[in-house]
Amino acid sequence: MEIGQLIVKTPGTCGGRARLAGKRIPVSSVYRWFLQGYAAEDILEKFDGVILAEIYAAISYALANPEEISAEIEREDRMSPQVSHSRTAEQARS
Repeated sequence: MEIGQLIVKTPGTCGGRARLAGKRIPVSSVYRWFLQGYAAEDILEKFDGVILAEIYAAISYALANPEEISAEIEREDRMSPQVSHSRTAEQARS
């Protein structure tokens, strides 16, 4: 199986962002968990109907395309005040 069978971009689905094939789960959503230190097996538990190969494919895609995925994460953070608020709260506790 090739990564291209697991990660796709489709205009009009998830804003055209890289996502798990056949699902509405963006690579950036998987990669956020990885950035927080979760192992692939732990990330697997966060998403229904996903297999371990898809998690590894998403992480691999993100690592191979860091500018694209970082930009997506930044856009998502700007669009979601709750994410920014919770991160600010976490930083204040640290």
